[in-house]
Amino acid sequence: MPEFRVYVPESKSGIIYQFKEQFGKEGSPMIVNFMEESLTGNVAAPENLKAKTARIYDLYFGDITNEREFARLLGGRKSAEAAVINRCAEHSRKYPDISGDVIEKFKQKHPNFAKITGVAK
Repeated sequence: MPEFRVYVPESKSGIIYQFKEQFGKEGSPMIVNFMEESLTGNVAAPENLKAKTARIYDLYFGDITNEREFARLLGGRKSAEAAVINRCAEHSRKYPDISGDVIEKFKQKHPNFAKITGVAK
């Protein structure tokens, strides 16, 4: 697993430390969710399925503006395909209830990447 460095603004660091102190190891998923929501800038209500689907799509596939640029950024078509497959597997594992909707949105926006073998509901 690669190491990631995340910049946490000083104003938000108190919340992260509070989670760690209060919940210990169980606080890690809360911290990750907090950082995901902070990066996307919008917190979706759990009962609003459409907003949650849009948030998860933006989180996993929002950086793919067009397929050619994404492939160039990752050093080739094969690397881009592997990244898409890994992202699909990860979000399907974390969010099985809405993964089909997210994949459908991905297929609509990026039809060429949707033809990859590992991209399925």
